[in-house]
Amino acid sequence: MIKFISKIIRGDLPRISKKMVNNNGIMFNSINRVIHGDSLKLIKNIPDESVDVIITDPPYGLNKKGIENDNNLNVFFKILPDCYRVLKKDSFFITFFSTKLLPKLFENNQFTYFWQFILYCPNASVRSPIGFTKYMSCFIFKKGNPKMVNWRKDIFNDTPGKMVEPDEGFIDHPTPKPKHFIKEILTMFTKENDLVLDPFLGSGSTALACKQTNRRSIGFEIKKEYCMLAEERLMKNFKDLNYEERKS
Repeated sequence: MIKFISKIIRGDLPRISKKMVNNNGIMFNSINRVIHGDSLKLIKNIPDESVDVIITDPPYGLNKKGIENDNNLNVFFKILPDCYRVLKKDSFFITFFSTKLLPKLFENNQFTYFWQFILYCPNASVRSPIGFTKYMSCFIFKKGNPKMVNWRKDIFNDTPGKMVEPDEGFIDHPTPKPKHFIKEILTMFTKENDLVLDPFLGSGSTALACKQTNRRSIGFEIKKEYCMLAEERLMKNFKDLNYEERKS
């Protein structure tokens, strides 16, 4: 079982030295941690072709209250080249994105479109040009020619209530993504011990899903309060962590 070292690292990661990396070139002090900082800067510290998959829910121009840099798509398009760089050859890039702004997703995008997930939200009531939207879009892109690990389906149900996880209760974040859905994605596109990057960690669902499915993770989040939320969720779910691990 992979151990999650519960610690928030604040600020930019230090420069890489030989003593700080494992055999895959990944920094020991960034794996399985919630890292507080600007993902555009932090991702520069990740070596080329060292990440197995990227799963993320980036700011995508909806101007959502409480979401940093969500007034436009600038941050998303700025980080795309580095996402491509850090992914291994023949890997997947999986991202939530606005249905309203969908055509923009294919502009200046180095990745190749592969498929789409639909997350059905029966209790949603977001206005759309035709009435109300009851689903979220999650898109799968590829670098090279990767192979899926397991075949499943492409439509999943959201959690019963908005911002609520059945086993955790209320999640104090504007747009938390259900960890059961992230776990399904991990099962389809990764193997145990694979390294998953989420450059916009938010409430920590990706890190939590990785821990529950025995994957390693790197998570960046620019807002301190969401880093604290992600850490709190991890600590509540994994009480087997000992004191030394929490302090390391």
